[in-house]
Amino acid sequence: MTATAPRPAPPSPVPTSSWGPVAGPVPTLADTIRAEWAKLRTLRSAPVTLAVAALLVVGLSALISFAVAQNHQRAGADALAHPLHIIQAGWELGLLAFMVLGVLVVSNEYSSGLISATLMSTPKRARVLAAKVIVFTLTAFVAGEVMSFADFFIGHAIIAAYPFPDPWVTDPNVVRSVVGWGIVATLGGLIGLGAGTLLRHTAGAIASCVGFIFILPGVLSALPSSWSNPIEEYWPTNAGARLTELTQGPHTLTAWWGAGDLLAFVVVLLGVAGTLLVRRDS
Repeated sequence: MTATAPRPAPPSPVPTSSWGPVAGPVPTLADTIRAEWAKLRTLRSAPVTLAVAALLVVGLSALISFAVAQNHQRAGADALAHPLHIIQAGWELGLLAFMVLGVLVVSNEYSSGLISATLMSTPKRARVLAAKVIVFTLTAFVAGEVMSFADFFIGHAIIAAYPFPDPWVTDPNVVRSVVGWGIVATLGGLIGLGAGTLLRHTAGAIASCVGFIFILPGVLSALPSSWSNPIEEYWPTNAGARLTELTQGPHTLTAWWGAGDLLAFVVVLLGVAGTLLVRRDS
């Protein structure tokens, strides 16, 4: 009686994507995060954009603080009204720089054609977007907080060199405001990342961010107050800015409710972007 030869094991399934079979095992989330971190570090426009953001946040704010304090002293005034707002004057343009960086994280891959290789090596597209969000969030948050604290200490040193009383420094909301700008900048950058994923075009995504920050809020302010007040109260960038303000005005959310409003908008935007990334050809 002869022994039968063992049956060969069935071949393991080969991962596939919309472009065909993918060689090798499907990468895990950790693998994808490492790949996205490597791409962000080697993205030429990333350090340039962060340098521009630092120049706007720290350099421009310091210049404005010096000019305002000097003119204020020449006028013989006793104190600066809300010096922190002057110190943080460069953050509005700095926020735009973070949005541009978020756009470039995605749109650069589309313009260079690298997105095809990315999605071929990682068939689960939602995992790609999740890795980009994680890497960008950590990078932007660290950079934003460093810029915000550097801006605060340099600006305070400039204003303190003049004989102005500064009891505002002991205000407990000052720390919240300084930390808040790092949070708002990170969420603003994620808006840019979501816009880049939706539009897949650098110029179009940046233009949409500019309109979202500067143009649409100005249009809203021109509407009748019965319409504009409720909209401005919940407009994501306006609401998020409450986290950076020392005082709360009328028709505004509280600091953390405003931050929650901005966060909710970012989550919805990224959810829509992820859904489209999965469903359409990229």
